[in-house]
Amino acid sequence: MATVRRIVIQTYRRLGPAPVCSHRERRCLLVIVLVATALRLAWVLYAAREPRGFHDPSLYEIFAARIADGHGYTAANGEATTYYPVGYIGALSAVLWLVRLTPIPDNLPMTAALFNLVLGVGTVALTFEVGRRLVDNRIGLVAAAVVALWPNLIFHTAVILTETLFIFLVLAALLIIVALPASTPRIGWRRLALFGVILGLSALVRPISLMFLPVLLIVLAVTRAGWRRTFGYTGIASLAVVLVLVPWTIRNVRETSSFVVISTNLGDNLCMSRHADATGAFQSSSACLVRTRGLKTADHEVEVNRTNIERAARFVRDHPATEAKLAFQRGYHTVKNDHDGLLASESYGSDPFIPSVWRRVLELVANAYFFVAFALGVLAVPAFLGRHRTWRFFFLLAAVALAVQPLIFFGDPRFHVPVLPFVAVLAAVTLIEIVRIRRRRGAESPERTSQ
Repeated sequence: MATVRRIVIQTYRRLGPAPVCSHRERRCLLVIVLVATALRLAWVLYAAREPRGFHDPSLYEIFAARIADGHGYTAANGEATTYYPVGYIGALSAVLWLVRLTPIPDNLPMTAALFNLVLGVGTVALTFEVGRRLVDNRIGLVAAAVVALWPNLIFHTAVILTETLFIFLVLAALLIIVALPASTPRIGWRRLALFGVILGLSALVRPISLMFLPVLLIVLAVTRAGWRRTFGYTGIASLAVVLVLVPWTIRNVRETSSFVVISTNLGDNLCMSRHADATGAFQSSSACLVRTRGLKTADHEVEVNRTNIERAARFVRDHPATEAKLAFQRGYHTVKNDHDGLLASESYGSDPFIPSVWRRVLELVANAYFFVAFALGVLAVPAFLGRHRTWRFFFLLAAVALAVQPLIFFGDPRFHVPVLPFVAVLAAVTLIEIVRIRRRRGAESPERTSQ
């Protein structure tokens, strides 16, 4: 244990200098972590259930169980599949396999929920680190508290969905970069390689995190790091990402005889909101149906992916005005509420176990929390930037890169969930500023009274 502790401390110190935490701040962080753990554990014990219906949680559970059983990433017919990114499914199957080596009962929904709980609490700690390294300890603590109490993040703890793992990995990759002092002209290749490895792992969960590579390129170019360093640094990170993705790509090529890097659900995601009856939201439509006969599962998925990508591209080309309108509708459907984790807990209506009154209360609280935090976050953006704020700029562009994803695919409240910790950091900036202004006014009031 002493050796492990020493390694952890040494690794932490290599991240870069951080503001010293006082005893009071450490106690506050401990309380925040304990509250986050208690809230998530309570929700898990209440809401972790077997998913029902033909939805992502049910399919993730089936695929993870098949991998843990030794059948590999295969469909129910035993044939290989490449439809979903393997990251979350593979991680969950590994956890399930480990659980089966213990006396703990083999309960996949509870295993997934407890796995999410650990990741969710870890996300609270990572939010603290990101916030304090970008600004100071107060911002880190407030941001961590906002994430700890965020209703929808708590709801997601009990469901078999990718968001909790994806957020954890994204924040870990982000921390590797923002932990650098803003004035640092050089970035060590080991740090960039580690950033790329974690980013690659996150891309195996949800490929949208690959947008962080062009974000890094833009930030380095804008901050005048020099073209040699800009392309060199981005190249090292990109190479690390490629090395992580190559083994899975080789497996996909072997199974499909096609160049499938991560998954084959891109076509469905693009086509879903690009047809005559599209609303911009998640929508099953015959316009995206592809009939194939005699093909294996993986080959069928490749054909569907190719066909629907072509359909989506043709729609954008032939209906540019409609595409612009649908982009606006995708944005609306993405931010219209923040209780999708609650819906997923009830298998999207297939298992309504929460009393209707309490469900409505939880929805209202979750939505109010989101819109207030979002408004506070937007207010903080101008103050968040300034001279010599290289990594704050990276932080904001990374948040934007995640936020625009629904405009590319289709709108769904689930898609804004990865941005929530970013919003929490920005909201913390506004909250601290409000407290500072009130204290200053309170200090000035006695002076005015005495005059």
